[in-house]
Amino acid sequence: MAYITGTAGNDILRGNDLEGDFIMGLAGLDSIVGGMGSDFIQAGEGNDTVSGSFQNDFMFGEDGNDTLKGNSGNDQIDGGAGKDIMSGGSGRDTIAVGDSTIASGDTVDGGSGTDQLSVDYSAATAKLNFTVKDWIAPQTLTGGIKVTNVESFAITGTDFSDTITGGNYDDFFQGGAGNDILSGGRGYDVLIGGAGTDTLRGGYGTDTLLGDIGNDTLYGDQGLDLLFGGDGNDKLYGGEGGDILNGDDGDDYLSGSHGDDMMSGGAGNDTLNGHADGDWIDGGTGNDIIDGGSGNDTISYTFGEGKDTITDTSGSDRLVLRNFTGNFTAKAATEVNTLSGGTTFQGMDHYTIYATGSGANKITTGTGDDIVHAEGGDDWISAGAGNDLIETGLGKDKAYGGSGNDYIGLGDGGADYADGGSGTDTVMVDRRSLTAAQTFSVSSTTATLTDGTSLKNFEHYVAMFGKGNDVVKSVGSAQSVEFYGYDGNDTLIGTAGSDVLDGGKGNDVLSAGAGSDWIYDNDGGTNKITAGDGNDVVKVGDGYSGGVLIGHNTVDLGTGNDSFYRSASTGKLNLQGGTGTDFASIDFSKYTDGITFKLSSSVTTTNAPVVVNNVERIALTGGSGNDVFTGGSLNDDLRGGKGNDTLTGGGGNDFISGDLGSDLLKGGAGDDIIYGDGYGLTGGKDRIYGEDGNDIAYLGIGDRADGGTGTDRVSLDVSEQSKDIGFTFSTGTVNVDSVTWFKAFEALDYSGSKGKDTVTGGSLNDNLEGNAGNDILRGADGNDSLWDGAGSDQLFGDAGNDRLTRTDATGKDVFDGGTGTDTLAFSEGSTSVVLDLMTQSKNKGLALGLTVKNFEIIEGSANDDDIRGDAKANMLKGGDADDILDGRDGNDTLVGGAGDDWLTGGKGNDKFVFDLDGRGDDGDVITDFTRGQDKLVIDRSDYGISAGDSTVTLVVGADPVATSSKGTFLFESDNGRLWFDADGKGTDADLELVAILQNVTTLSTSDFAFA
Repeated sequence: MAYITGTAGNDILRGNDLEGDFIMGLAGLDSIVGGMGSDFIQAGEGNDTVSGSFQNDFMFGEDGNDTLKGNSGNDQIDGGAGKDIMSGGSGRDTIAVGDSTIASGDTVDGGSGTDQLSVDYSAATAKLNFTVKDWIAPQTLTGGIKVTNVESFAITGTDFSDTITGGNYDDFFQGGAGNDILSGGRGYDVLIGGAGTDTLRGGYGTDTLLGDIGNDTLYGDQGLDLLFGGDGNDKLYGGEGGDILNGDDGDDYLSGSHGDDMMSGGAGNDTLNGHADGDWIDGGTGNDIIDGGSGNDTISYTFGEGKDTITDTSGSDRLVLRNFTGNFTAKAATEVNTLSGGTTFQGMDHYTIYATGSGANKITTGTGDDIVHAEGGDDWISAGAGNDLIETGLGKDKAYGGSGNDYIGLGDGGADYADGGSGTDTVMVDRRSLTAAQTFSVSSTTATLTDGTSLKNFEHYVAMFGKGNDVVKSVGSAQSVEFYGYDGNDTLIGTAGSDVLDGGKGNDVLSAGAGSDWIYDNDGGTNKITAGDGNDVVKVGDGYSGGVLIGHNTVDLGTGNDSFYRSASTGKLNLQGGTGTDFASIDFSKYTDGITFKLSSSVTTTNAPVVVNNVERIALTGGSGNDVFTGGSLNDDLRGGKGNDTLTGGGGNDFISGDLGSDLLKGGAGDDIIYGDGYGLTGGKDRIYGEDGNDIAYLGIGDRADGGTGTDRVSLDVSEQSKDIGFTFSTGTVNVDSVTWFKAFEALDYSGSKGKDTVTGGSLNDNLEGNAGNDILRGADGNDSLWDGAGSDQLFGDAGNDRLTRTDATGKDVFDGGTGTDTLAFSEGSTSVVLDLMTQSKNKGLALGLTVKNFEIIEGSANDDDIRGDAKANMLKGGDADDILDGRDGNDTLVGGAGDDWLTGGKGNDKFVFDLDGRGDDGDVITDFTRGQDKLVIDRSDYGISAGDSTVTLVVGADPVATSSKGTFLFESDNGRLWFDADGKGTDADLELVAILQNVTTLSTSDFAFA
């Protein structure tokens, strides 16, 4: 960021940093122009003129009669004292005139985009009556402030009884003292009542209402609203939609109305009524009256917070009891239950109970889906019918699931008893704190544990054990289990179902049985693993014992299509694949001697205690020695690691990476991907042979490659080199330099050096990137992609539909698309694009120093761009942010993209496209739409228009309303606004502003076309 400071005189100051400037004018009559970045401008004293240029600028006029123009970007403008003229330009601008007593005489023009004006009336001597009017038409606000093109307002009211009403956009109203009436209208509004007895109405949209001090009345109305009563005895009405209501302090009344509401009474004796739909209600502290209303509600009560009366007799309702101790037996929903402390409830179908303390609780719930959490003590819990969840803590607990599909979790407390009851039930036993060896036996639906725990009527068992040498087995059961050994020499035996076995540390024996199982033993030890039948996954690794790396595994995968993974290890491995198509991944990276591994039905590796039989697919990673890896007939993954390795893929579509060293790499049959040095690695003189198939080979300096047969692609990366590189690509031998060559490749990817690159592509689709240096890149035939980089570059697309991208503006570049339909694009960064195809000396920002020709499509950056066409038929795409697109002459196509854009077609039959890539957040401005000549192009899928509809559904009028059951476009004839109602129901909450057509008073379906 550049820092620019004026003098006490009359200065002319201009920003020049692409990353933004900090400019201070000080005293005098200053003229200040920001640069291409986001600028911070303080004009200082005097009558100053300030222009923000591009990006999101911060502009402060301070004293004097100032003229401030935001131009592009989402600007923040504050005129300060004096009679100021402020213009936001394009973008979402925030303009502040400050105290209304000093803002008299200010003139504000928001420009295009959704802009907000902030006015503070807190020092006024009379009440304020303020209504947001049509934002296009000029209006004079109280205090003599002239306003046009401002959509939303931030108003701070007086200390009297104000009436403030919002419009179609997002407003912020703060009432101050007095009995105020604040109405948000449409949009996402924030209303703060301040002191006094206030009435707040949110209107349409997602609004936030805060009553603040006093006895206030709040109405959320339509939308998903947030209502906070503040101090005082308040009344809160949620209205339509799922609202959040918080009474705060005082004796409040809360009404959820329609929608799934969240209601909290806060402090005080509150009355809460959920009314329709499924609500969440908590009375808070105090003696509250709660009625859930219709719908499936959840009502929360915390013991010790008051004496509540709870009623919810309709719907399927849940009561949450917190901080519970003692005994509880649920009565029928039609009966009145009384809790200790005097709280009563009726109509509850489900319970969630959080029991605390070390006492012995006795809890019996009803027939619903219940949740019970217990802590210390010997608890007795019976959940009854329904799909229940029970979790016990310390102590000798008894848990009964009853009928339904239940989950019971037993804490680490001792001899527990659990009965799942009927249904498909799961039990979890946590015994990780035990040091003595445990035997856990599962037989059918019953199980016993050495510590005296007894389980029955469960279909799925989860068990975790500690440091002992545990024996965990399932006998004669077809159900699934999850057994975790953790420390100790454990024996884990699974079932015929789909099991999870994890041996943890120690010398473990794991046997999964039939089913598709997951087996882990990643913490070392001498382990014996039998996967059994089914499609299993086995993962093993090393652990440490006394600082020595260990991990010896004997693994039998059994039948099925199994997968085996061993992380970096020097331990013994005996792997038997069995029948099926098995896969093994073995990491030899800890070895220093060269490993020889050739995949076959029986493999004994050289220099490693690894035996592999009956495995069909392999993934190997080599160590620091000279490894020799050969794959099989299927898809393999071979990585050499350090050393001079020989890797041969064989059949299948293989991935081969030589990594470090000078390697010999052969793809074999199939479509292979071959890296000479590994992704992100450099060094070594590799020899690469693609052989059969359509291969991709990645090369660096010093490598040699032969693509072989098929349609092959070579990717050459010389970005770390400083020397000049030059060659013309062909299928013959291409000499890059004295030590680097390749042949028999049909397509090229090239990442250039730091020097001068002179590279010409071939007949297919090539990708050429210049990087640093003054480069000359030619795509030749095919649909090519070219990037420039630092320096003064020349890029030629030549034949085909090419894409040329500007990434750097430090040099003087020439881009020529050539023949075909070519695209000029700009990289996504922090710099905007100013591009004028007719007068290219005006190019700025990321287009600075750029000369272009022969492009049919122009794509802007992710920032605020200004792109202007020529006499040809241009397609201009703005991209993200708020753009200015001007097609000028010719039949142009304009796509504004995301953001609020300013679109001018110019002469000719122009198209304005609105699709997934061309819809702004608050509507684009079309300055010159000519009916019968131009078209509004709509994407069917994006707007939900079926293929059977020959045209759009359109309603035109001063206040059009959708009455259809499908998406409808609404055109306001008095101001040119085009809206889209997605569901056609005519509710303002669903409206989307598509565009604003200047000087257009009517539309017909013939003005639309489909993309």
